[in-house]
Amino acid sequence: MRKSDIAQARALLPGQTLLRQALPRQADLGPNDLGTLFAAVRDMHCISLVGVSNLGKSALLRSLTDATMQERYLGYEAANYLPIYIDLNQMLDMTEQAFYELILRCAIDVLEGGANAAVEPVLQRVRAAYDALVKPTSNFQVPLSFAQAMAAIGDLLPQKVALLFDELDGPVCEIDGRVFLNLRALKDKHWQGLTYVTATNRRLEQLGQDGDVAEFAELFARHVLYISPLNDAEIAAFVARFAADEDVTFSEEDLAFIRLWAGGHPGLLEAICHLLGSLTGQPVRDATQDWIIHRRATELIPQDTGIQTECHNIWSDLTSPEQEALLSLFGAGSEKSPAGMDSVIAQRLVIGQGPERRIFARAFAEFVQRQNTVRRPGTTGIRVDSESGEVWVNGVQAATLTNLEYRLLLLLYGRLGKIVTKYDVVEAVWGEDYIDEVDDARIEKLVSRLRQKLEPDAANPHYVITVRGRGYKLVAG
Repeated sequence: MRKSDIAQARALLPGQTLLRQALPRQADLGPNDLGTLFAAVRDMHCISLVGVSNLGKSALLRSLTDATMQERYLGYEAANYLPIYIDLNQMLDMTEQAFYELILRCAIDVLEGGANAAVEPVLQRVRAAYDALVKPTSNFQVPLSFAQAMAAIGDLLPQKVALLFDELDGPVCEIDGRVFLNLRALKDKHWQGLTYVTATNRRLEQLGQDGDVAEFAELFARHVLYISPLNDAEIAAFVARFAADEDVTFSEEDLAFIRLWAGGHPGLLEAICHLLGSLTGQPVRDATQDWIIHRRATELIPQDTGIQTECHNIWSDLTSPEQEALLSLFGAGSEKSPAGMDSVIAQRLVIGQGPERRIFARAFAEFVQRQNTVRRPGTTGIRVDSESGEVWVNGVQAATLTNLEYRLLLLLYGRLGKIVTKYDVVEAVWGEDYIDEVDDARIEKLVSRLRQKLEPDAANPHYVITVRGRGYKLVAG
């Protein structure tokens, strides 16, 4: 099983509560659990699931298509509903036609899976509309064919339909807003027969400035559910499941370490469990051994590409006011109450009260602290902007780095001023599987290429320093 598959499998633990209320005006949503999600679908409300990367939004959407979950939460009424899951990462292109094509393709797959005498006429009409949409005689044919297919679904299908839009951020930002105005019109026409559930990293109104998108976003105004990090019990269940799957042993001290550094974010939990699992050794350890292992893990976290990638993804999912609110916790902001603070608190990215407020996970907190250095005006030396992936040398943007060059720089930057061994380089840049395959010459060539892009004089490096017999280190300025 791939790492991404393991993460998704663990994202929805039995009985876990992931849904949280976002703002006071949403208090009418009732209990914050999977029952809330199913109850809203039952009542044909449009619901927007919002949360930063890898918090389990996809797993929640997929739960709506699970027969066991449907029976548990809808009972005998489950047969009256038809959820259609649509992974928008599967769009063939970021266009109106590709958007409609994927919706109809997913609808056909679901209808074929439950084809009967009542469904067959609908299926025939949707197939015909799909064929016309993929081979249109004019641009007008594309929205027309989609409308014809949705009319058949809304007017003739005996079940109520829920379109589950996963990864909707990209389409909202990039395709014509009229597409979403059309979706709004369909909902208005089939109010009790059609609903939408969306999963995005940001609120819909923050993604698209188009007026048509704003009208679509109005459908969700009273039903926005933030997905927040797992609680302590859910973290313990996640770690136990990971340990069983990967055949590793975690002590109570390990669990506390994981909880501190990952803070209940499934992606960070996955990455930190992998890192700590590679260090734990024997199942029974004394306090001194635990301390040594945790100290080593603490040293490795800033240079672990999996952990830093998760942090980067969380940071990139935030709006500028939300980022500024997090930076203000480290004295980087000038406002007493930054505009984005309420939002990051609602998302449980900031926990605690008053002076005790802190970022939910230490790994992400340290990542945010490093953003302070990047944002200081007039700084000299090397600065890496993890949000954009850009690298700056003495205030001048460096040439674009290759993937391997960037991974090497992130490793060195994460351990600024400290020695990184060649073993560390291979493990972080190429991966553990290449430990015996990457020789010194290959590492030195990569370091040389990085210097060519960073150093004023690559023959006499000032920033990327070789420590003979030990490895390399990065000097900031």
